Amino acid sequence: MFKGIVMEVKNDYVIIMKEDGTLVRIKNKDGLKVGKSVFFFEEDIYIKKDTAKVIPFRKYIVPLGAIAALFVILINPIMNMFSSKMNNVYAVLTFDINPSIEFELDQNGIIKDVKGINDDAIALGLDKIKGMTFQEGTVALKDLLSKNNYLSNNNAVLVGFSFIGNENINYEKDIQKTIKNTFKGTEVAFLKGQKSDLEKAKSQGISLGKYEALVKLDEDNFEDAIENLSTQEMLELLRNVDGSIFLDEEQLDELQDELEDRLEDENDKDNNDDDDDNHEENDDDDNHEENDD
Repeated sequence: MFKGIVMEVKNDYVIIMKEDGTLVRIKNKDGLKVGKSVFFFEEDIYIKKDTAKVIPFRKYIVPLGAIAALFVILINPIMNMFSSKMNNVYAVLTFDINPSIEFELDQNGIIKDVKGINDDAIALGLDKIKGMTFQEGTVALKDLLSKNNYLSNNNAVLVGFSFIGNENINYEKDIQKTIKNTFKGTEVAFLKGQKSDLEKAKSQGISLGKYEALVKLDEDNFEDAIENLSTQEMLELLRNVDGSIFLDEEQLDELQDELEDRLEDENDKDNNDDDDDNHEENDDDDNHEENDD
């Protein structure tokens, strides 16, 4: 039992000051007035019906933990699926005829995804190639190109290639061999790039092969580009040019001049080597005659 003095009267409760100076609300009863001394029990204490209950924080621990666990359960498969897709892409290959097509390959040579980079490629209906081996997919691609008359009008294919994972020379050779055998009778230019080149090509909305060709043959650094090309690469470029696929007339002339100079230098080197060999033979003959004397 408690004792106190009525300090304020409300409709539903009165405020009481207890003997220890603390304030408390009790249920209003008839005859209670300000200043009156009263005795009351704990069950007389007023609790407002619409007052929200205070739930101890510890009661939240289990629900929050459950929510966190559920979040992990839900998000992990999504992240794993995304991570798995990225990890499964081992190399990227692009084909340019007029349609621009991109293959994403795993380490076993399975085509994980096929993308049409331009409208002509999208119209081909490439989805069925997904999941095939690279050999099967390349044959299927050639059939689609032939069916739509792309190979009959274009006798050259520009291929771009880049590893996403660690490089494997045997893997690359198998890719080249498959392309060569599949597109037999068609000129193929094979340009290899880096993962960073692939990202730059995507940012420009073009294939890796076109990007590599533009880098090699850009007007601003054309002279530097052709100086770094091997004779074989320049010969391949010339064979693959039908007048304007990659080079304009001025660039084509410059490339031909560079090729002629390169071949002349190689011929001069061969002639010099022959002269050196002949000189050594003559010296040997002279020495032999002296010994005979």
